[in-house]
Amino acid sequence: MVTSVFSTLGLALGALITSALVQYAPAPTHLIWWTLLAVFAVSIAAVAAMAEPGIRRPGVLASLRPRVAVPRQARGTFAGAVPCIVAGWALGGLYLSLGPSLAAAATGSANLLWGGLVIFLLCGTGAAAAFALRGISPRATILAGCLCLLAGMAVTFGAIVTTASLAFLTGTAVAGVGFGLAFQGSFRMITALAEPDDRAGLVTAIYIVGYLAFSVPALIAGVATTHFGLHPTALVYSASLAILAAAAVGILLFHRGGKPTRPAPARHALMPPGPCTTPPCPQAINQPEG
Repeated sequence: MVTSVFSTLGLALGALITSALVQYAPAPTHLIWWTLLAVFAVSIAAVAAMAEPGIRRPGVLASLRPRVAVPRQARGTFAGAVPCIVAGWALGGLYLSLGPSLAAAATGSANLLWGGLVIFLLCGTGAAAAFALRGISPRATILAGCLCLLAGMAVTFGAIVTTASLAFLTGTAVAGVGFGLAFQGSFRMITALAEPDDRAGLVTAIYIVGYLAFSVPALIAGVATTHFGLHPTALVYSASLAILAAAAVGILLFHRGGKPTRPAPARHALMPPGPCTTPPCPQAINQPEG
């Protein structure tokens, strides 16, 4: 829940604040970068002052070696969730790349705040939905997310054709709900099928799919916009996302998926938590209690 909510909330606030600074503050090409540097400097100081919750042990270089793996029991569910993950993240790529231009065309306004507002709507409603519906089952979360993606893309498609600003903003908000729910539900359903030892590699695989979907379609859309224009590209992009969302709904309805793994033994709960310490190292487990 924290991962889903705060990552998308950061995108939402970043886009809105940036567009406001560029439109209304001085030095539009410099101020935002100095602001980010100041935020990072404060963050570095805050992290340095934080207490370290983990335990020290040898192997720091080995721990940096990337590991990508999808456990056998999670492969069917992972493959079935790929259309849902791709649709959600590719939607984010559409709005972060072409969203401001589409907003300008829909509203007929040169005010740059509209570009940040549509990204804020998409990511902000996604974060709010992920938080508000965090208690429902992963399967229901994915289904609701994909249906909202499908509905949002349909409304957005019509808004792009008609250049209707209200419909464009409404479609963005509905699609944003799907954006937040689809990823959170997929993440919860897939990771529940992995043993604690396998979750790091599985989470890495999920994010590789997500970030590729976030970047590659947006790059293709940018090239296509140059050759075919903004509206035709956005229409094809929106229709493709709707097809992916519909495919994800079909897979979800006809694929039952695996059973969640049992939680780790209770003795693991006695160990001090920390980064990359799940499950705890054998030396820590074998230490006597007290």
